[in-house]
Amino acid sequence: MNPLLPYLVASLITACAWTVVVVAIGQHKRRFLGLIGAWAATVVLAALWQAEAVPWLWGFLQLVLLVWLGAIALLIAAVVLIWPVKASGRLPLLCCAVLSIVVNLAAGLHFLWLATVSPGGV
Repeated sequence: MNPLLPYLVASLITACAWTVVVVAIGQHKRRFLGLIGAWAATVVLAALWQAEAVPWLWGFLQLVLLVWLGAIALLIAAVVLIWPVKASGRLPLLCCAVLSIVVNLAAGLHFLWLATVSPGGV
C-alpha cells in the first residue's frame, strides 16, 4: 500500500464534503478559493500516489510541489476569509477548510519524511 493513499482518501472526502456544503448553502457570493485549493491538493496527492504510473511527473516535481503549496495557501486564505463572516453555514465551511489543511500538511510532512529517510526516496 502506498503511504500517501490514506491522505488522498481523506483529502478527497474533505473536498467532496466542502463541495456539498457550498452547493447546499447556495450563497450568491460563493468563495471558491478554498474549494479550488482543496481540489488542487487532492489532484496533487492523486498524482503523487500514482507517481509510478505517471513517470514524467518526476520531471516536474518542483512544479507539482509548488502547486501543492499554492493549494495549501488557497486553503489558508479560505479560512481567513470565512472566519469573520457571520453567515449560515460558516461552521461547516470552516471545518472542511481546517480538515483539508490538516490533511495536506500531514501528507506534506509524510512526503518529506519519505523523501529524506526512506532508502529509495519517495
